[in-house]
Amino acid sequence: MKTFVVLLSIALTGSLAKDLYNKSTRPVLGGLRSKATNQYTDLYDYTHQGGTRVRLSDYTPSLYNLNFDNRVSSLCITGIWLIYADENYNMNNVGSSNYWVFGDNYCTDVPVQFDNQASSARYTGAPDNWKADTLNLYLNEYFIGGEEYTYTDITNLRYNDQTKSVIVTGCSPWTLYESSNYYGRCMCVYPSSTQSCDPGFYTTENSLGSLARTISSARRGCYCNQKVFPVNYLSKEQEGFF
Repeated sequence: MKTFVVLLSIALTGSLAKDLYNKSTRPVLGGLRSKATNQYTDLYDYTHQGGTRVRLSDYTPSLYNLNFDNRVSSLCITGIWLIYADENYNMNNVGSSNYWVFGDNYCTDVPVQFDNQASSARYTGAPDNWKADTLNLYLNEYFIGGEEYTYTDITNLRYNDQTKSVIVTGCSPWTLYESSNYYGRCMCVYPSSTQSCDPGFYTTENSLGSLARTISSARRGCYCNQKVFPVNYLSKEQEGFF
């Protein structure tokens, strides 16, 4: 197909999105609705950024509502964007394809097998600073469906033991724990590069090792001997496809 309450970030409608990062007081998870001020994507219905253009700067669960369902052939993005073949971020069909891409004014054609397939889209990380340190946890593999995110240490995840994929943004690693309050088995997860602050993608349960579906708390920094690197670790690629 083509087209906060504090502590909650299951972004399935246009009325839910992330709180700003650069605020004097930030919630640990979720927050009030804020459109992205640093992240946006321009979608085009022809290759090489030709034809009609639609700009997104917010979570968009249905491109159909913008008369752009099954029309995306190329795009230009600033930030980190996840593009899905079905509405609501593939929530109702976790086997549907999705495409993730990041950069500063990075322009590209979508993969051939994803041409004219996009139906929903959302950014990840902080809306006002895509290279800020954030941890983004998803309840399905390949960043599909519900999510939870944090800018700071979190002693108890709302969706305990449900994480199946992760995106790490910014320059810092995070430590994930199997129990609340930073106890139990642990694992450090990283961005793709701690120098250029490119995001790190942990696409599947397998990429999270034994901590998949057991994560209960997290804190910024690495405090564990076990280090697990993302599937795009030190890669120059700015996009991926499932």
